[in-house]
Amino acid sequence: MPTHKIGNLLTAPGELKALSIKAQRLLKLQQEFLDAAPPALAQATRVKNYREGTLFISADNAAVAAKLRQLAPRLLVIIRKNEPQ
Repeated sequence: MPTHKIGNLLTAPGELKALSIKAQRLLKLQQEFLDAAPPALAQATRVKNYREGTLFISADNAAVAAKLRQLAPRLLVIIRKNEPQ
């Protein structure tokens, strides 16, 4: 079996390229979220997925999730300035 560089595999046409594009998108959304959220909240949450206009965020515990729900409208305004979709 021939060896391939990971960078070549991730940019080649096919499933890995699509996965690489999605991973890059999630990284960008994670950074947008980190920039928008208060530092304490940002440390306890992670962007998990983005699908059909919905951003999925995971919280470390119920208290963080509750605070995130309270701040969601404000966070969305900030995130949408840089990510209109």
